[in-house]
Amino acid sequence: MTTLQKRLLVVISILTAFMVFVASSLFMAFMINPDQLYVRYQSVEDTKISQDIGVVSMVYFTDVQYGKFQDDARMEKLIHTIQDLDPGIVIFGGDLYDDAYTPSEESNQKLIQYFNQIEAPLGKFCVLGEKDQDETKAQSVQSILNNSGFEILSNTSVRLLNCIRLTGLTTSPDYSILSANAAQEYNIVVSHYPDVLLDQSLQSTAISLALAGHAHGTQLTYPCLGAYRSVEGATSLNRAQSVNLPFETILSAGVGCTKVDARLNADPEIHYFLFSHKN
Repeated sequence: MTTLQKRLLVVISILTAFMVFVASSLFMAFMINPDQLYVRYQSVEDTKISQDIGVVSMVYFTDVQYGKFQDDARMEKLIHTIQDLDPGIVIFGGDLYDDAYTPSEESNQKLIQYFNQIEAPLGKFCVLGEKDQDETKAQSVQSILNNSGFEILSNTSVRLLNCIRLTGLTTSPDYSILSANAAQEYNIVVSHYPDVLLDQSLQSTAISLALAGHAHGTQLTYPCLGAYRSVEGATSLNRAQSVNLPFETILSAGVGCTKVDARLNADPEIHYFLFSHKN
């Protein structure tokens, strides 16, 4: 075999391996990944959490996008996963319906039944995404959340267990509500839009943990090339573009798919926290 033939063989081998890698990635992205659901576990120990409460569990999930791609099979997997975790607190981060889907009375009742199966003795809370406020969906979403026991936090906060303050910001936030945050409390802030967390006023606000979704972890993230699209509300803070913030931030890839039923390097996920006192 000549030197030229050896080089050609190497090039062909590399190209073949690359094509196999691309083909397998696309197969996983379109045929496997959207039906997966991963639980991200995190233990949080903090001196601000009272020793008297023991260990408190919390589930955070966002971007259900029920309708075009998020069908009943995926919803049942989501609900059963949350039930098995048996959380004390549940937080939904917004975007219940997909924007390509028009709610019906039947779909509303289905979602009420699903969300009613979620139990959380310390409370079920949510913030609204931009799709939840669309004029074709707002009434349905309000009815579903109200009839399934979720408290909507619209630039409001609640105090839990005398040591945890939970604040929900809207897509048009009123940051003054965060002035109620006390340094001795464990302060959780939930926002549908990640970019909301970049406001300069938050640099000096007592925040222990911030939760956001909306961008679906960019849903499709190509190695070296980055996200396949940019979305308003997550142009400056997303999985592909990080920013150093003075508080811990979780940017969830969410549960459902939008625009395309595919996931690459952004698996569907929910987050499970265990909070306890740090000695």
